[in-house]
Amino acid sequence: MRNVIILESVQERIDELQYYLLHELKLSEEFTFKRIHRMRELVATLSLPVDYAPCRFRRWRELGYRCVMFDRSWVFAYEVLPEGVIIRDMQHAKALADC
Repeated sequence: MRNVIILESVQERIDELQYYLLHELKLSEEFTFKRIHRMRELVATLSLPVDYAPCRFRRWRELGYRCVMFDRSWVFAYEVLPEGVIIRDMQHAKALADC
């Protein structure tokens, strides 16, 4: 098992997404918490010694990041180091379409 480190900026984006789903879109607490929980579970699976492909988005690929997609809408960029995995960024896939 590898260590998984989530940068504070990524953690803040997840928290902002939770707030947005609850307060802006007015989705149910149950739906929102399940979705955020599944997102956190996906990030936790990066502790396993299986890696996803290098990112198809140029700016992340040039940095040597790998990408994992959540529900075909959110993309997590991560870097594999000897110390473990660092989750470097999280973006909505539509925002990355031109990258």
